[in-house]
Amino acid sequence: MKDLYKTLGVAENADDAAIKKAYRKLAKEYHPDVTGNDKKKTERFKEINEAYDVLGDSQKRREYDRLKHAPIRSDGMPEGFDPEAFAQAFGGGRVRTGGIEFDGDADLGDIFSSLFGAAGGGRANPWARARQRQNRGADVADRLSVSFVEAALGASRRIRTGNGGTVEIGIPPGVESGGRLRVPGQGAAAPGKGGAPGDLYLEIEVRPDANLRREGTDVELDVPVTMTEAALGAKVEVPTVEGPVTVTIPAGTSSGARLRLRGRGIKRQDGSRGDQFCRVEIVAPKLKPEDAETRRLFEEIARRTAPTQGPVRRF
Repeated sequence: MKDLYKTLGVAENADDAAIKKAYRKLAKEYHPDVTGNDKKKTERFKEINEAYDVLGDSQKRREYDRLKHAPIRSDGMPEGFDPEAFAQAFGGGRVRTGGIEFDGDADLGDIFSSLFGAAGGGRANPWARARQRQNRGADVADRLSVSFVEAALGASRRIRTGNGGTVEIGIPPGVESGGRLRVPGQGAAAPGKGGAPGDLYLEIEVRPDANLRREGTDVELDVPVTMTEAALGAKVEVPTVEGPVTVTIPAGTSSGARLRLRGRGIKRQDGSRGDQFCRVEIVAPKLKPEDAETRRLFEEIARRTAPTQGPVRRF
């Protein structure tokens, strides 16, 4: 990283007045009107102006000092270097170079080259990313409604974006209502030339299922059964996120019993699955006054099962 303090011939702890004084002395000495447009001295004049542009601004100076003393990463950049933060720190206001003022954004690349070298140590210049971010289009927010099954297992969906394009997006498994899905490059167009479009952020809305409920990565389901199915046992078909399956109701099942279907729940990011729990609800028949024979049979069943069933614990 170039030493801008040496460029101006001042110490790192120099105050603002000393920096300004050194700049004025050097600028006067190397100004093209004095040097006659000597190529080397003109380049030196440019370096002096770029150094003062950084050191003469308190915000830029703080950021420069932080980067100057930071360890160097493997890509040749200082530890903690963030192109976007660099753009924010060095891109505001107007820049003086050669006695001419122009928008700071137009010369960020020159400032970057002044600090780190034109080629960035032979690697890809991170300033390109910073400038692209600074000139990128606005992000756009929208909503995306997905089914319970799509959210549980993940899915692919083709959507039409606000900029008129149709793109295929991936709905990650396990997504919940309120989650956000980023679709890069599908936001508003960049305001200027060379900028990248913004991103599209979709807020997920999971439509409820008629039967299935989500509890973390598990799925809950109420399964109505008749009294005889609960007493004698039965096989009933129940819905899951992957379609209907057959569940065995053991004989003597009580209302509220939970039957586990392993691996039939919500898909996790690591590929594993939660479980589905089927909660048994015994549905008693409603007897009409004319159902005297049916009532008699229930009374007979109650009389015969009472000795073996014993008292029922209610609370």
